[in-house]
Amino acid sequence: MYQILKHPDNDLILVIDPQMSEPDGPMLICDGGDTALLFHSWTNAVKLKNLSSQTSAELKNAKTIYVFEVADGQFIREYTAPIKVVRDVKSMMM
Repeated sequence: MYQILKHPDNDLILVIDPQMSEPDGPMLICDGGDTALLFHSWTNAVKLKNLSSQTSAELKNAKTIYVFEVADGQFIREYTAPIKVVRDVKSMMM
């Protein structure tokens, strides 16, 4: 489960469930389509499916996204991930 929110000062925020490990070089990749991937670490990626066209456009035009890992209303971790636009996100999924 995830949510993408837009802060009043136009920063993008991604809220996800807690991951098993600490982030290691996190990066969000997108292509302007309905799917994006957050690489949390070298061994863990979070699929973001069914993105709206507005959200996809926002991601494609942003440079970074703030990530919050939340469980039961408690913040577990927060970090910033750069956003990289690629040609085809779905081809990178296994």
